[in-house]
Amino acid sequence: MSYLNREERRETILRAAMSVALDEGLTAMTVRHIAARAEVAAGQVHHHFASAGELKAEAFIRLVREMLDIQIREAGNGRRERLFALLASEDGQLEPYIRLWRQAQLLAESDEVLRRAYTFTMTLWHDEVVRMIQQGVDAGEFVQKDAVQDIAWRLIAVVCGLDGIYILPHSAIDDSAFRKHIEYIIQLELLS
Repeated sequence: MSYLNREERRETILRAAMSVALDEGLTAMTVRHIAARAEVAAGQVHHHFASAGELKAEAFIRLVREMLDIQIREAGNGRRERLFALLASEDGQLEPYIRLWRQAQLLAESDEVLRRAYTFTMTLWHDEVVRMIQQGVDAGEFVQKDAVQDIAWRLIAVVCGLDGIYILPHSAIDDSAFRKHIEYIIQLELLS
């Protein structure tokens, strides 16, 4: 590997960690595996990150931010379509991110560093949903029936609940049912 300054090497390691997470999941994120992917010595990972947990959490947060940016960027022009995209992706390219999110939710129960990262990413998601709702209210596309922050949490709660059912074998929630329920809750919460 050519010479990289401190920030570039740290970013290379972080990008490798993100790649491992997306390809193989959070549990595959060992220092050795990340170092091999980044083409650096394992000691370099320890040099740039206080712990493997810190690296895992930072990579997870960066990936969730990336996922939210993709959802916002690739949504339609209307606020309703953009809000729907923030709540329920129909884009197969986001499936690795969604699998990672589900895995982080489970691992957060026993990993304090990951729990803080997961909590932070839920706040990121909530902030984006609040922003999108407020833009819709300001533009006259949404009717504000309650505090925007509360509406956003309810929408997220419905999505998380539906996702929990969606992943079950033989679930009654398929892609079209998922879409129908999300459209219904948006209608109920924000449209007259």
